[in-house]
Amino acid sequence: MNIQVTSFTYNFTDGQIDSAQVGLYAQAASTGEYVNASIRVAKSDLAENTTFLTVAMSDIIAIAKKKLAADTAVKDSTTNQA
Repeated sequence: MNIQVTSFTYNFTDGQIDSAQVGLYAQAASTGEYVNASIRVAKSDLAENTTFLTVAMSDIIAIAKKKLAADTAVKDSTTNQA
């Protein structure tokens, strides 16, 4: 699936960028199934000694895509079915 960026927004607190919100979308042509997500990239997600003003937008998008993959990965868990 080819993941497309649908939106990109910087979030500010007291005049400083504290995170970026990245909208991502992908659809499987063969099945019509899709993913539509909004991923927040925080300062702590950036490489050491970088800021939102020094890191490329493409790098922030790559971080968001990795976070999306981690957030949607099937995790081993115990479920209690009643």
